Amino acid sequence: MNKISIFILFTFFLEMPLMAGLKIEDLGKIYDHNCLPGMYHHLETKKAVCDGNTSVRNTASEFLEWKGKPNSNGYGYFQRNRDLGQVFNVPGTDTIIVTAVVMRTSKGNNAVMAGAPGANMYLQLFAVRTKNGEQLRINDNGTPMGTQATHGFDMALHRCDDFVEGVEYVPLKRSENGIFPESIPPTTHHAFRTRDGKILPEQEGHLRYFRLKLTGNDVWVLEGGKRYAFILGFAEAGKNRGVALAVDSQTHLPDAPVFLRDSNNIPWWGIRREGNGKLPPTMIASPNPPKDRIEYNKLVNESLFPPNHWDILSPTSEGYPDVDTYHIFQFYLEVDKKHIIK
Repeated sequence: MNKISIFILFTFFLEMPLMAGLKIEDLGKIYDHNCLPGMYHHLETKKAVCDGNTSVRNTASEFLEWKGKPNSNGYGYFQRNRDLGQVFNVPGTDTIIVTAVVMRTSKGNNAVMAGAPGANMYLQLFAVRTKNGEQLRINDNGTPMGTQATHGFDMALHRCDDFVEGVEYVPLKRSENGIFPESIPPTTHHAFRTRDGKILPEQEGHLRYFRLKLTGNDVWVLEGGKRYAFILGFAEAGKNRGVALAVDSQTHLPDAPVFLRDSNNIPWWGIRREGNGKLPPTMIASPNPPKDRIEYNKLVNESLFPPNHWDILSPTSEGYPDVDTYHIFQFYLEVDKKHIIK
């Protein structure tokens, strides 16, 4: 940046309140965006992929859900805590200032879990870089086209276990103390699904927009032409502490393993962090948790975040049982258009 650009940026920060952090606002069911191309992904309300429970969650050890029902993905482990986020690309060559991220809840029964309203969340920013001497690529995890995936919610299709390689995520900033709005009520069923011959109605917590507003000097100063990512998580564990996000999924397709691309034709993908980072998790083929205390604690620890996990665990597109390689979350990056730096 030249001297004039630095002066404009310095003036911008002088105009801002001193207190930094994160404020989460309930935007209701309607949000009219005015975002730069490539800085958002919009989904129609009735789009079927919004009805899942791909969720940000942080469950305390005593409330972890045991996965004890036999299925093709394996069983006998505790559901893993998870952060979720999105890789994106800043268009052009101008330096921009992002002041907020807007997300949307899903249509799932866990769109807003009972322990989410009033809980503390954080938002973390990364620079996303191709590793030295490597190429950005998709690893098919040993399951090329025409074969079955090793894990995923539709293992008959090869894409379900693919993950991104040749990339590194460099932490830049973490904004804390955002309280998920108590005005957004918990959900209890999947909206628009049929049960007993009746279509279940949309609830107030379904498809609800919420703004993660960056305050003070926590705003993001991003360079044009660079790739970044953000990830969202709950700062502390609790009971039923989770929010499912609206997501566009191209995972369950027989298509070749190629990157999804933004409106500027640049690759982007979803990211996550799960438990203590071990993939796949240790599994014991049992409908119930083990009685042996050492084995029990091992399984619990794999599903919990370690202390300060945001400083320890790098994001990835690979998870268990699902991956985010072909996920694009519904998101909108709000930019201060008065302070775009040429």
